[in-house]
Amino acid sequence: MSLPQRVKHFYERVSVEREGALVLLPELYADDVRFVNPVVDKRGLQNFIEQWHLAFKKYKVFEFKNVEVTGDDTLFSLTYSMDLRFSFGPIFKSDMATDCHAREGKVFFCRDYFDPLGSVVAPFPLLDKLYRAIFSHLVA
Repeated sequence: MSLPQRVKHFYERVSVEREGALVLLPELYADDVRFVNPVVDKRGLQNFIEQWHLAFKKYKVFEFKNVEVTGDDTLFSLTYSMDLRFSFGPIFKSDMATDCHAREGKVFFCRDYFDPLGSVVAPFPLLDKLYRAIFSHLVA
């Protein structure tokens, strides 16, 4: 199985096995992996693993849906929908993309793209409408 397919399989397993899927990380990610998203910029496999453990501590629901992958064993992207829920409150949905750069069969750079603020306000119709109205004037 190609590296992109194995990473996709990992994301799908997280939704079912949660922390049990983390055993796959050393097979998929380099010791010096750099992981970047709108709120995190970390280096090293141990830090990457710790970020996953923190997510499992924070979220009662942590699921990836409709994972699609494009690219090859050196450069590939995943697109998916992520559902999160704390121990109480609504489910927060976020459409995401992850770019992965690999060498020698392992990912050494991984960047997640998502809208943190939009994901937080989405379950609240009034806030979501206000957020979209403000940003439609600023961006679009």
